[in-house]
Amino acid sequence: MAKKKKYNWNLKEDLPDIDDHSLVKLDIIEHYIEIYLKFLTKSCFCSNLKLSIIDGFSGGGLYKNNITGSPIRIKKAIDSTKKIISYEKETSGCMPVNFDIDFRFIEKDQSTYNHLKTILGDYGYLCNKTECILGEFSNNLDDLIQDIKNKGRAERAIFILDQYGYSDAPISDINKIFRNLKNAECILTFSIDSLIDYLSEQNSKILENLGLSKKDCEEILDIRKDTTEIRSKLQPILYKSIVDASGAPYYTPFFIKSDKTNRSYWLFHFSSHPTARDEMIKLHWKEQNTFQHFGKAGLNMLVGYSSDCKQSLFEFDNFAKEKSIDILSLEIPKIIKNLKSIRFDNLKDIIVNDTPASFDIIKESLENSIKSGEIEFKSEDGSSKRKKHTTIQNKDIVKWVGQRQTYLF
Repeated sequence: MAKKKKYNWNLKEDLPDIDDHSLVKLDIIEHYIEIYLKFLTKSCFCSNLKLSIIDGFSGGGLYKNNITGSPIRIKKAIDSTKKIISYEKETSGCMPVNFDIDFRFIEKDQSTYNHLKTILGDYGYLCNKTECILGEFSNNLDDLIQDIKNKGRAERAIFILDQYGYSDAPISDINKIFRNLKNAECILTFSIDSLIDYLSEQNSKILENLGLSKKDCEEILDIRKDTTEIRSKLQPILYKSIVDASGAPYYTPFFIKSDKTNRSYWLFHFSSHPTARDEMIKLHWKEQNTFQHFGKAGLNMLVGYSSDCKQSLFEFDNFAKEKSIDILSLEIPKIIKNLKSIRFDNLKDIIVNDTPASFDIIKESLENSIKSGEIEFKSEDGSSKRKKHTTIQNKDIVKWVGQRQTYLF
């Protein structure tokens, strides 16, 4: 059975409605781009930023009630952030930044592509740095990668793969991106429930595109025949296969919460640097109650995906933060004890992909261990001892000291 076309753009027809989960995705994409630009230009000596933004499934650019789609939201976010950065540079006496940013908006449907070009033109966003491409994302990927590499050594690019379906962006494409570009990031979204509904022996190619092995495919198709607890049983297999096959060093795998439907939409963020991963996690905490995690609050967060144990709901709210601090305050010192001594950024690297906590929450969870004398943080040269979690630096050495001293919490 052919997939039903969810969104239909035609210059002679009414605009489509937008789902509430899509609004959440657009907000996250827009806010993350703002954070990304500000972080890369924070140095007073930064005078040039080269960046490519690729929207692999652009859509028609506009929805009912004048709600703009990802191409317009991306363009507006870039323009407003550039103005803020330029003003801050000028008022602080820093050199101005030259923003060398190009955009590639890709759409495979002809009528949708025509609609997108018209909308971009209406907003004044068609220029020599913006290209609309008619075609499949995968078919254009090699050329996109080469264009980014030709742009300079930094190879900075954000790929936004916001597809309605679940088969158009094979994980092998994401793997290709991270194999070839040093500073790439990808934001991938898809509906896990639509995937579950669509699965059968006849369309198992979908599973291969998601990076699953033959054994995983066979196991999933067996699970699909059991109508009870399908989601809880499929999620651990799908998650592990996707992150393993992506080739990305860092990632976040959380679900968008919808107030109008119980359908699950996965938003993955893949990146080449732990700081990028942390900034996305901070956004999840900032946008309280718009993201969910079905698993643990501390380390080994995906134990909750096992069909042998009950899934707990984690919603990035104040209760979740308190629970994370409590659990991590017990789990992380055990790691430090086993390692004896480790640089803090190396410790973060060990645990970063395994927890829904941000680096700030990880630091806060160590406050009592620092105060009790169980662990100690010293500067890299050993000259300074940290007395509070707020003063911890990436290059600090954290050391296991021993039994807790008597301390009233």
